Amino acid sequence: MLPQTPWFERTFRFDFPVTNFPVIFSRLEGSLFRLQSILANADDAACSYSTDGWSVKEHLGHLIDLEDLWWKRLQDFLDGKPVLTAADLNNTKTKEAQHNENSLERLMQAFIIERQRLLETAFGFDCGTLGITSVHPRLQQPVRVVDSLFFVAEHDDHHIAKISSLLRGTDLRLT
Repeated sequence: MLPQTPWFERTFRFDFPVTNFPVIFSRLEGSLFRLQSILANADDAACSYSTDGWSVKEHLGHLIDLEDLWWKRLQDFLDGKPVLTAADLNNTKTKEAQHNENSLERLMQAFIIERQRLLETAFGFDCGTLGITSVHPRLQQPVRVVDSLFFVAEHDDHHIAKISSLLRGTDLRLT
């Protein structure tokens, strides 16, 4: 398998039409089902360990931790803020959260609850709302609401790929 591009080295093009929103929404919702499927037979205790970087539980916990940022950014758009809330690029919340002490089931349930809030809010957005713009603080470029949601889906995929790679590279699926 090719090595995965580090998140902060990724570049993004937001030149697609707002009408791509149903596909982006499906990706955001699909993250829940993909994670449930990938983690269904994972060994809970083994998912707390990693020899290189974050464990499976820390990747999943990080997705939970960032749901608050995605929510704040949605509010920033709706409040007409010129610049979106900045992410903590040091991932302090994830590093301090001790996600490895939680079960996969508990982490997954927390992610479902947090993601549902985002999905329930975004589901009713019309073209006007999806087209509201603000500046992304790290990318230093204007983004629309729909672009921000695409960014979240890409971030999900990044960490789901990491989780899958960790599970494939070890015996973490053995119970």
